[in-house]
Amino acid sequence: LKKNQDVNLGDMIRTKTKSIAVLALKSGSKLKLNENSAITLRTEKTAKKPESLFLNKGSVFISVLKTHLTKKTKKTKIKLVLKTRSAAMGVRGTKFFASFGKQANKSKRKDLWMCVNSGLVEVRTTHTKKSILVKAGEGVHVKEGTEDSEPKPLMWTKKLNWGFDSTKGDLTNKVEIEEAYTDLLD
Repeated sequence: LKKNQDVNLGDMIRTKTKSIAVLALKSGSKLKLNENSAITLRTEKTAKKPESLFLNKGSVFISVLKTHLTKKTKKTKIKLVLKTRSAAMGVRGTKFFASFGKQANKSKRKDLWMCVNSGLVEVRTTHTKKSILVKAGEGVHVKEGTEDSEPKPLMWTKKLNWGFDSTKGDLTNKVEIEEAYTDLLD
């Protein structure tokens, strides 16, 4: 991609080693795709459906602006859905991070780690269809789409680089997902 280049629905955006892509979606949401990652743009937001993305590999930071939220009774409507092979995440105005982490065997890249910086994300595993709500400062581990950890506060999320604007500094994330989730992997 070149700076300010348009991308279309159905496009897969890939990053290589030592590269980052920051995308602004029509809805106002922003994505920061970390190195060695890939994401597919599936659908735009409509009045009846949320925006949809598919994380093919690697990791992504996503920011869904609260100014784009609408209230339906007391419950906030889902504005963006991030899907993976192991889970779907419904986003209601937030900043969150999702990652497959590093795994040598590509066929085993089904474990997903996710944490929330602000707002609320509903996580649903693909096999069990179990749904859990993850709040700001919490994270979960979804193992192969069949089981997940309970959301719990994770202090290391504050060390992640949540920035999306390169004019305000380096956007590189220096936190290794495996180190951060040692407590969940044990």
